[in-house]
Amino acid sequence: MHGRILSAIVTLSLLGTTTSAQWRENGEKIPDTEWRKRDGKFGAELAFTDKPNELFAAWEKPTAGVELSATETAVRGIPIMAVIFFTGCKPDARGMCNATVRFTSYTPDGKVWGAGQESELWVNRPAPGENEIQLSVGCMGIVIDPDEPLGLYAVEAVVTDNVAKRSMVLRRTFSAVEKQQP
Repeated sequence: MHGRILSAIVTLSLLGTTTSAQWRENGEKIPDTEWRKRDGKFGAELAFTDKPNELFAAWEKPTAGVELSATETAVRGIPIMAVIFFTGCKPDARGMCNATVRFTSYTPDGKVWGAGQESELWVNRPAPGENEIQLSVGCMGIVIDPDEPLGLYAVEAVVTDNVAKRSMVLRRTFSAVEKQQP
């Protein structure tokens, strides 16, 4: 694997903090995009953050909402993190979700750059409420190394609710750029 996909998948110990669902605007459902989709009640969004530590720390606190420092740019040598926000995973007979994610990243010329193993989206954890959004446990850390090309990279996340037998493919791009000299 090229570049540094920070151990491909970084597993976080998030404690089940949720925030209110935001996939509506003025009470209307927001249409699906390549990076945000719904399949029935199950919905997921792929996002990049340049401040993952702040996101994870804020998510642990019981608040009405969490601010995401979203980015579409990866500066060479500076990590960004791909995360999944989701809602509506179907609970099993015990009220627990069993949802997984598999991240794959692609270079500007379309070659596989980093393919992760299946990781936990939300497994053996209580299902979030119908109007709540949850942050995935599994995520993908990305760093563009000095020998990596600059340009438009893509990350694909296959998100699967194993109880409901629903799956969706999310895809989002980011631009890799050179660090600006002072």
